[in-house]
Amino acid sequence: MIDAAGSPDAAPADVLRYVRRLVAVVAAMRPDLVGVYLHGSAALGGFDPAGSDVDVLVVVGEPSTEADQRRLGEVLFATADPCPGTGLELSAVTAATAATPGACPFVVHVATRPDKREIVVGTGHPGDPDLVLHVAVCREHAIAVSGPPPARVFGAVPRERVLAALVTELRWGIEHESGPDAVLNTCRAVRYAADEMLCSKVAGGDWYLARHPGHPVVVAALSDRRRGARPALTPAAVRFVTDAITELGLAIPDQAK
Repeated sequence: MIDAAGSPDAAPADVLRYVRRLVAVVAAMRPDLVGVYLHGSAALGGFDPAGSDVDVLVVVGEPSTEADQRRLGEVLFATADPCPGTGLELSAVTAATAATPGACPFVVHVATRPDKREIVVGTGHPGDPDLVLHVAVCREHAIAVSGPPPARVFGAVPRERVLAALVTELRWGIEHESGPDAVLNTCRAVRYAADEMLCSKVAGGDWYLARHPGHPVVVAALSDRRRGARPALTPAAVRFVTDAITELGLAIPDQAK
């Protein structure tokens, strides 16, 4: 379950206008377009133009050729700026992958953040494990900017696979994310383990504080996030994240790790 409505009213108007522009590009190039879905903070709540990507999942019928994959990526990359967030983070997948992620094959991935500008074609790629969480969130919460309701397109992802993906994300975050993002991602991972709700970073922090009032690491992370600060992880924050990784790991069956 995911705690938000997936309504277009939940997303900033400029983000929706931006994604509709992308829809027009994909529809012109892919007659097998199934739908275009906005997910991430713009759909879950807590979108911050100065610190949030615009996360989009495109679903098409077939993978197509490597040349077609690259061309789609190049046109989307050229269309992606200006972006109402820190950059576009878009993956195109087939309807089969949306229904059952499996090894997480994809058609093309496009990223336009200042620190990550790339086009990655799916042909010959082993798969993108980040798609596990993208599909899990999209199933009940994505905003269908084009196409059928998400629940008709995205399949259910087993709990143990979501937990394993969250642990992987937290480990990555220790090395690569700011302190507030790593801590609040941890809060939402702990929430999922408790009640199978996926939520925004800020909602995860609020949920955690409702159960652990005044926790200094989480209080600081929420304060930093809300004022747009992105300090590095403190030693106390690192301990908070690593302790959660240990606890979450115990909840994952060995075969899912």
